[in-house]
Amino acid sequence: MTVKTYSVRSGDTLSALAKKFGTTVSALAKSNNISNPSKIAVGQKLTIPDTFDSKPTTSSGNTTGSTSTPTTGAAATDSAGRTYPTSQDGTPLFRQGDAAWGGRIMGDDSTISAAGCAMTSTAMAISKISGKPINPGQLDQYLDKNGGYSGDGLNWGVAAKAAGLSAAKAGWNLDTINKQVDAGRPVVVGVDYKAGSNGGANGTDHWIAITGRGTENGKPVYYANDPATGGQITLRQDGDRLVGGPKSYKTTGQLVTFSGGNPKPGNTGVTPPTTSGTPTTPSTPSTASSELKGMSLPSGDLEKGARGPEVEQLQKALVKLGHMTQKEMNTGPGVFGPKTQAALKEFQAAHGVDAIGRYGPKTRAAFEQLGAKVGGGTESPSTPSTSGPGTSAPVGDLPKTGNAFLDKVAADAIRSQRATGVPASVTLAQAMLESGSGKSGLATKGNNFFGIKGEGPAGHVTMPTKEFLNGKWVTVDANFRKYNTPAESFTDHGKFLRDNKRYANAFKYTNNAEQFAKEIHKAGYATDPEYSNKLISIISKYGLERFDKIGAGN
Repeated sequence: MTVKTYSVRSGDTLSALAKKFGTTVSALAKSNNISNPSKIAVGQKLTIPDTFDSKPTTSSGNTTGSTSTPTTGAAATDSAGRTYPTSQDGTPLFRQGDAAWGGRIMGDDSTISAAGCAMTSTAMAISKISGKPINPGQLDQYLDKNGGYSGDGLNWGVAAKAAGLSAAKAGWNLDTINKQVDAGRPVVVGVDYKAGSNGGANGTDHWIAITGRGTENGKPVYYANDPATGGQITLRQDGDRLVGGPKSYKTTGQLVTFSGGNPKPGNTGVTPPTTSGTPTTPSTPSTASSELKGMSLPSGDLEKGARGPEVEQLQKALVKLGHMTQKEMNTGPGVFGPKTQAALKEFQAAHGVDAIGRYGPKTRAAFEQLGAKVGGGTESPSTPSTSGPGTSAPVGDLPKTGNAFLDKVAADAIRSQRATGVPASVTLAQAMLESGSGKSGLATKGNNFFGIKGEGPAGHVTMPTKEFLNGKWVTVDANFRKYNTPAESFTDHGKFLRDNKRYANAFKYTNNAEQFAKEIHKAGYATDPEYSNKLISIISKYGLERFDKIGAGN
């Protein structure tokens, strides 16, 4: 909710002020209990309403950036016989000025009709997410009884609790909006529709609920439920902001997300709220929910860099709660990287936990409140696990290098990085150099792409090899590990480096492929004095460091 006030100056009239603030004389008079619109006093404090008397216009052709003809779900009918539409994703379309609740006083002295945009938008969003529809009148009554207002300002967290949810003021990010609405979670955003009107934070004059997105004329658009009009509007992307709507809305960067519930993307089966002359009070949500019932979470602490099944448990919970997408998880199952950390911070902010991106006691308690079972044991900080997600873990679509061999084995290198920490770029460069791009006899006869000697899972292959000894190249016969598959070779290569103490210093530089290559060379991986330079050249030529970012996962 955004409430603007104005101190009347000499020469002001309601007509002039209505024009200045993009409203009407009747709306101004109603918001301020003025019986005679021609009489206002200098110094009088006026509440400026954010509702519009005009109905949304119907456009034809390209609706981008304007109010579009609402695309609605099936109309719903409440127990009193009152019907209302839903937007195309199934979110109720409530208008703040509706006679059923518009005259209710919210907070100190403003009506829902005059200043209830944030609260009405929130009612729409939490109704969709929770599946427990709550109209603005019901929500206002709940807020009155539970300390939901500070003056005329809305307490988002209390409002969300009316539906058993949590709320968080998130940093402005279109990716965050995309992730939320794609998961069936409308988000509430602030907009400016009257430049220079001295709106609230960041110029916010009004709030709307973004419910979905799509494309029109080949360009991305976002759909929102507008409490001012009670209809669905279309916004277009303008840089990192969204613009459009009946009053040329422009988002201000204020964003509120909601977690919890069991949203269904695109669901149109919204159960209508019970509405009557006197709104009923929604039931008080329980202190614990069953959203994660049946899910197990680790008892130990986790932080960025951790690997293993415990991280995957955490990721699955974040996916179920809508803070992370399955696609994001699939880029690094069991890998605690920047995407997992960002999702955890979002969860923490939504549940009143310090958003530090580290899984600790307070965060575990928040998950337990949602029904998760946290295992017993100690809570000592974990060290990054090297068990990894295994060689069968999915890696998703990968960029092409233009080299058939590298493109064929890139996924194996990424899986090795996730299991051991060896940069995928170094693994790929070594495989290319050591195996002649997979064409060497050792590679074709023994699936050995790294020249590792000894006995392998499939025995060994005896091959001639060149060694740089006493300042000159000599050819000697040696036994090399033989593997059943190429993937086995990549898995063993990573373990060989990780488990061999002489390469320990290299693992201080897992985020620096060039230095990692130099360190394994110093430690004696190869006798060629130009070995590390050759690796670095291959990495640079094919842009292999991009695979390191994929290997780091989320």
